[in-house]
Amino acid sequence: MTAKRVGWSGVFTAMVTPFRSDGSLNLSGVDSHVETLVKDGVAGLVVAGSTGEFYSLTNEERLQLFQQVKRVSAGRLTLVYGTSALTLQDTIALTKSAKQIGADGCMVLPPMYCLPTGKETVAYFSKVAEIGLPIMLYNNPARTGFNVPPALAAELANIEQIVAYKESARDLYAVAETYYLTRDRWQHFAGLEPYGSALMSRGASGLVSTISNVCTREVVEYHRAYQAGDSTTVSRMETVIDKIYHLVPSSGLSTFAFVKAAMLALGRPAGVPRLPHLPADAGKVASIRSALEKIYAEANLPLPSAASKEVVPA
Repeated sequence: MTAKRVGWSGVFTAMVTPFRSDGSLNLSGVDSHVETLVKDGVAGLVVAGSTGEFYSLTNEERLQLFQQVKRVSAGRLTLVYGTSALTLQDTIALTKSAKQIGADGCMVLPPMYCLPTGKETVAYFSKVAEIGLPIMLYNNPARTGFNVPPALAAELANIEQIVAYKESARDLYAVAETYYLTRDRWQHFAGLEPYGSALMSRGASGLVSTISNVCTREVVEYHRAYQAGDSTTVSRMETVIDKIYHLVPSSGLSTFAFVKAAMLALGRPAGVPRLPHLPADAGKVASIRSALEKIYAEANLPLPSAASKEVVPA
């Protein structure tokens, strides 16, 4: 057994990227959102990941975002920056910049669209690893079209710079096999909150959470209660998390547009999504607000608090 390479654990919010109604990046909204997440107790942030709409950001905007989050977080959080790009050259350039800015790590998907072989995937990550920034490998086959099978994960675990693994696949048998093959070297994170208990029961150290942009306190309490063996609180928080997820398909919105609409419904800093995503109209935001009020009333919990600063205008 070799030692794990980092001690990352807890809830890492895959934070949204606030945009203004004209589509421009809103850096003051970034400040407000980071402060809100700190207040609600997250351990880390994943910046410019899928929830952060990295695919709609220019490289220059990503660097602005990296720098702003580094400045406002002021050493209070573990910072993992999403540096995936369509080309290896851009991934390397973004990862080098993330290291220079002072990120704790980077999150990288396998090569997108090109459907690489296992050997090609190892070669790709080996090149990114040469930069010397700790890597969180992100497996999200639903979005990339490529799944990291357990045998390939075990091979990738031999790359010293890969220190953590975010799992967003839904095949629990394969997920468990990957965990057992790599648990001595990687910190594992659930990338889908409804699978959190299944992964944490196998030793995963935390969650990289999309829905914690909305219900931060509940996701943080969910993780804390699990670690404390408080099954009653785990069940209570899990029910809230699951029910909020169940609102996504009924909302008619894409996942990340829903997250921003739910945040706006609660007065939390979100802004609007960028095309190809479409923002929710006022009526949709109001209906999401009503649904959230019902979920929290049934759980006998107060609604999540609004932002600590001015909310980003939609």
